[in-house]
Amino acid sequence: MSSRLVLVAVLALCVPGIVLPSTWVDVEVTCPVCGTVNVFKVPASFGTYVYQDPSRLQYVFWPATTDMFLYTCRRCHLTAYMQDFGEIPADKVTTLAAMLERDGAIEGALLPYYEIPMATRLDIARKVYEVLGRDSEFWCEFDRIEGYHHAESGRALEAHAARARALTRAESILETAPPGERKETLVIVAALRFLTGDIPGAREALAEAEPLTYVAPERDSEALDGYLSKLIEDFRTELLSDGGR
Repeated sequence: MSSRLVLVAVLALCVPGIVLPSTWVDVEVTCPVCGTVNVFKVPASFGTYVYQDPSRLQYVFWPATTDMFLYTCRRCHLTAYMQDFGEIPADKVTTLAAMLERDGAIEGALLPYYEIPMATRLDIARKVYEVLGRDSEFWCEFDRIEGYHHAESGRALEAHAARARALTRAESILETAPPGERKETLVIVAALRFLTGDIPGAREALAEAEPLTYVAPERDSEALDGYLSKLIEDFRTELLSDGGR
């Protein structure tokens, strides 16, 4: 169930001694829907410390925790993850253009893009990805990211709703998860149960995950398994050691 964002975190943790600060630089990106040239931010350097941020206990990772990672076109308002923005399939452009004209309105100034409220950009991004089509694992991650940003901006009800959606998806994924991938999915379930108030359920999911080993093809299974084991330990120490609060 590892996303590209999560895999970046795990690979970074495998490289000892990285202490670079997190820095961003400007890059020009042409919108694949309307052809407008936008100036966006892209990471230039970062240190492994970013993957020890508290957000790891929500299974949400840098750069998704920043205001920069969700690109928005200044003209048509196409909004997507930075790694997806320039990869829009040509056969989706017409449908996206019509959807954005109808549902992509943004009030106020549009530049710089990272100052547009995340709630606004996430709402448009959801509609974009509904057109593009994504699987349950993507939407589980999207909902976790949405929950994180709503919570950061003080939108508690919206955060809870997003995390409840993510939990429903994660528990559904768990029903058919390959044996080697259950450990990661259970950690996600535990995090979401905690965030939605089910402390006993979070403990139960962690207990089930702890003895498992993460193994999946075409991934650095050993590194991710070690990261998950440390995450389980941190979860208990930082969140569940005092009555779950």
